[in-house]
Amino acid sequence: MRDAQAKWDRLTTADLEHIKTKAQLIGVVQERYVLSHEVAAKDVEIWSLDRRF
Repeated sequence: MRDAQAKWDRLTTADLEHIKTKAQLIGVVQERYVLSHEVAAKDVEIWSLDRRF
């Protein structure tokens, strides 16, 4: 999840400790960056192509 924080610097350490699924990551990215669900989901999908949860 440190890779996620490198990509989305608004994610807090507390956020990262609680994120266990891609859906949770999408929700937090959506909230922290005030994005639509579709945009957040697309960003996370692209970022996660070569990563595992």
